[in-house]
Amino acid sequence: MIDLLFRGDAEPAAEIVGRALERSFTRGQVRIGGDRWPQPAPGAIVVALAPSEDDAERLTTLARSGSKILLLGPLGPKLADLAGICLSPIEDAFADAAACPPAATYGLSQSAGAVRYADRSLGAASPLRERRLCRFDFTNEWNNLGFGRIGIGDDLWSIAVTARPTAAELVAELAVAGHSVGAVATLRDTPTASILWFARPVGPLDGADWRVVETFLSDHRPAELPCRPHLRDIPHGVAAAVTMRLDCDEDIASARPLYDLYRSRGLPLSVAIKTDQPETPEHLAFLSDLHAAGGTILSHSVSHAPNWGGSGEAAENEARASKAWLESRVPGLTVRYAVSPFHQNPTYVPAALARAGYDGFVGGIIANDPEYLMARGGRVPYGPSGFISHSQACMLHGDCLLADGDPIRIYKEAFRIARAGGQFFGYLDHPFSLRYAYGWASEEDRLSKHTEFLDFIAAECATAGPLLFLNEETCLDFMLGKAATEIAYDRTRGSYQVSRTHAAGMPLSVGFRGVIGSVSDA
Repeated sequence: MIDLLFRGDAEPAAEIVGRALERSFTRGQVRIGGDRWPQPAPGAIVVALAPSEDDAERLTTLARSGSKILLLGPLGPKLADLAGICLSPIEDAFADAAACPPAATYGLSQSAGAVRYADRSLGAASPLRERRLCRFDFTNEWNNLGFGRIGIGDDLWSIAVTARPTAAELVAELAVAGHSVGAVATLRDTPTASILWFARPVGPLDGADWRVVETFLSDHRPAELPCRPHLRDIPHGVAAAVTMRLDCDEDIASARPLYDLYRSRGLPLSVAIKTDQPETPEHLAFLSDLHAAGGTILSHSVSHAPNWGGSGEAAENEARASKAWLESRVPGLTVRYAVSPFHQNPTYVPAALARAGYDGFVGGIIANDPEYLMARGGRVPYGPSGFISHSQACMLHGDCLLADGDPIRIYKEAFRIARAGGQFFGYLDHPFSLRYAYGWASEEDRLSKHTEFLDFIAAECATAGPLLFLNEETCLDFMLGKAATEIAYDRTRGSYQVSRTHAAGMPLSVGFRGVIGSVSDA
């Protein structure tokens, strides 16, 4: 098992980190044990949240017995010595380095501070070579590279200390304006243990650099120390997996030109519908055509209210009414998923949507609700069992195109990061309305940029392997099936069994000891 250990005051972090571990390693391999420590024996894997000095002796004993230990958050002197580091508080003067102003139209904004990954050992596993503490591509809402904000301070999502490695090697450092402030992730290898430390109390679970944790627990020192298999975020046998949607906030039928473009290339288009719009024949005809062609229709609420209306009751009412409207107007349609308005998801949302008959939602944004910006799709924190989410934070808008250089270079970078990390890549746009063109000069301008981006994606996969392009429902069904899958690891034999081989009809992919394979071959 992977034992997640914490004290009572760390329960919020345990809920968030525990679900992240389950999304990669499945419920069958994660034991959220609180203060129930495993017996020191060869093969133990422990994740310790905000460990205290009282835990140092037990962790040291585990480290002598052939184990892997992941330490999250600030450490006292004894634990810092175990990790092979010397810690220092981050000066208050660096707090400004974690902030950035809103992005200007046709520009981006990013903080002076960044987490910078090493080019060797575990640091090289991160698809993000540099993770700005904050960055925006659209006002102060969207980060198209898909990772969350890191503050300077004492909360779960921030870093309060940096380290000087004494017996450890650098995994990542905090850099401000290009200059190193100190390590924020380190790795110590001893003959009987590997100890990975992240300064941030929740680690990198809201970015593509979560791959560092997967690599540590699955692949690092396989001949000497315990490893555990993880389910990958994409089906087996593909180089990349992609889904795309339009959020129809103010119009529906004006999505047809993009629908025609994607259909001409044999690619599915999905739409999320705000149902409090004029019910015109053109709107309903488009929805029927898209549904018949294999696209997905999702709820985008009734009124697009912030935070789903501000309460669990309001969220449930919005979700129920939107679902009923769509299903009554598109023959044969069953709505099982939603796109959250503004990607806002207070912790009451998962249970409210589940009560309304939904299986999950699309969310993930740097601006708010960080627990729902997830590196891997699957079960959400603070949600009922069987309810899932998938983060899709890349918004392809005309006003996000860059005025200098290649206008779509950030989108290209976002896709490359997702492909390198085995993430299921989702991006979105909005159809035109009478009020707002989302920065596009014309429909022809928009179509040309979508065409250019689709050509780029195809070219990136031309030699790497097959490209899988799915509608949103099939993407989320894959996440739902993956979340219901359990891996049972036999520690004495070093082998494992998986409860299912496919999700949404597609083969599951597993990574273990540096090898990627089909679950069917396990």
